[in-house]
Amino acid sequence: LPDGKLREAPSVAAALDALKALRELLRPHRQSGKGHIDPGLDAFTRIRMESMQSMLNFYTSPLSKTHGCWAASSLQAAISLGKGIYWSRQVRLLVRAFIADRTVLPLNPYGYWTTSMLVDEELNSEISLHLQELGKDITAHKLVEFLARPEVMQKHGISKKISIRTAERYLRELGFRWMHPKKGQYADGHERADVVAYRKDTFLPKWRKIRVRMDAWSKENLPFFGPDVPGKRVVVWFHDESIFYAHDRRRKTWYHKDAPAKPYAKGEGASCMIADFVSSKYGWLRSPDGTHSARV
Repeated sequence: LPDGKLREAPSVAAALDALKALRELLRPHRQSGKGHIDPGLDAFTRIRMESMQSMLNFYTSPLSKTHGCWAASSLQAAISLGKGIYWSRQVRLLVRAFIADRTVLPLNPYGYWTTSMLVDEELNSEISLHLQELGKDITAHKLVEFLARPEVMQKHGISKKISIRTAERYLRELGFRWMHPKKGQYADGHERADVVAYRKDTFLPKWRKIRVRMDAWSKENLPFFGPDVPGKRVVVWFHDESIFYAHDRRRKTWYHKDAPAKPYAKGEGASCMIADFVSSKYGWLRSPDGTHSARV
């Protein structure tokens, strides 16, 4: 702004002239002079012009508590329509432009394929909140249904239902991707208090005692031969167990590209457990002749 000064609000007189012109656009008279005709406005344009009219009423009426107060009048107009601060800012811009030029009116961009509804910051926020409520059940079809709700269409001036392809494009614009969920650390009962206590107070002290008599390897993965210690060598057989669930973690849906990986638990449904014993010295546990194994 020139000289760093705040832009002055239009005069009440200029606002009154604009209000009269706006009323005529919203309720044009018949050529006969009796009654009014439908202005033929779409929902998007109408709700914004009505917001402009409401703001000018608050600004110019001596009975209004915000009479002569530019920003406060726009906020009152927004609140009366169930809107917020962002809407009040947009209405001020529209009214100021209309006062300067009566031909400048809100233009509905939704009829053009190159423009997204997401340019509406308030609608963008409502969609994001709705997607958060859906959680991992987000689908393009559910977004279509949300934007087709009568109250949503009326509030944001949406004139027609969007297609599935458009909903998918909106989801991508909002940062969502059609993919498998990111895998985090396996979540099980290993961190229960009793399990932690047993590991710390019983298992690890016992392990340290017998470790000196186990086979060891260097950082280069070569056999490490340390000093001989009294007693027999200890061969550790590790229990290896895997559980496979039918269709486990094969769910693919819309996930936000920046969503962190979450710990996952065991799946549901039919499962198959495979267990065996293995050691670094002998491999999988087998009978001496190799005909029997410990695998189940």
